[in-house]
Amino acid sequence: MSSITHHTGLEAEDMFNVKGLVAVVTGGGTGIGLMAAQTLATNGARVYIIGRREEILHISAEKYSNNGQIIPLPGDIAHTDGIKALAAELQNKEAKASDHYASQTVNFKDPVDVSRWMTLDGTEAWRTAYAGNVACHQFFTAALLPLLDKGRECAPGFSSSIVNISSVAGITKTSSRGQLAYSSAKAALLHLTQEWAHTFIPLRIRVNCIAPGPFPTEMTTGGSNENNKSNLGPEAGKNLPAGRVGKDTDIGSAILYLSGKSGTFVNGQILHVDGGLLLKAPGTG
Repeated sequence: MSSITHHTGLEAEDMFNVKGLVAVVTGGGTGIGLMAAQTLATNGARVYIIGRREEILHISAEKYSNNGQIIPLPGDIAHTDGIKALAAELQNKEAKASDHYASQTVNFKDPVDVSRWMTLDGTEAWRTAYAGNVACHQFFTAALLPLLDKGRECAPGFSSSIVNISSVAGITKTSSRGQLAYSSAKAALLHLTQEWAHTFIPLRIRVNCIAPGPFPTEMTTGGSNENNKSNLGPEAGKNLPAGRVGKDTDIGSAILYLSGKSGTFVNGQILHVDGGLLLKAPGTG
């Protein structure tokens, strides 16, 4: 009778294990950030959620913590002082860190109408989009690099990683319902992901990015309920190949893949979690 090896390392609980890891999730109070934080905490990670709205963070931590694993950390990463304060607080709390619609009607055959549409939001909207989607990530990541380096040393079998959240809006060639500032900023984050991945090779810190399609978030629905969750309704996403919009589990499975042992051989990649949207919309790739 041949012997059977019971533990091969191929078990799902081993490959997707994040137990004991420390994660920092910016924008973790609602939307996709909360989906990621919930998933990591439910599976044994200790998760710090960062955002400017302190009450929202505390509600999410209270409702979705698993044995106190979601920890609210109010702060603003849009400014250097806020970044320094958050990095110092994380340094005090942890010796390591493992992981880190405007619709306008426009006549596109009328140059005057298109010109008006392209400048409708003004220059401030562009500054805000690039500050919030690109610059703040650059400086906050720089502040956390020493912690990420320590995390790699403290967690054998894992490599510290950064998982950016961009959007398929940064990939499609369509006008993204007039969100030209938003979509181009998300495209910049996609490129920044690959630049970081190359730059951090000597540090052995992986950098990947999730590009979600339509998900129920405060941006797509206009708000959230008392549980900090949003809902797009039963008809949303019917035109997608998947026949629906994204769910918590869609983001959660992607986060576990890139954050756990299963993702240690993946670096500099963009994971499209979009229900097949890019199969229907012209992309830049």
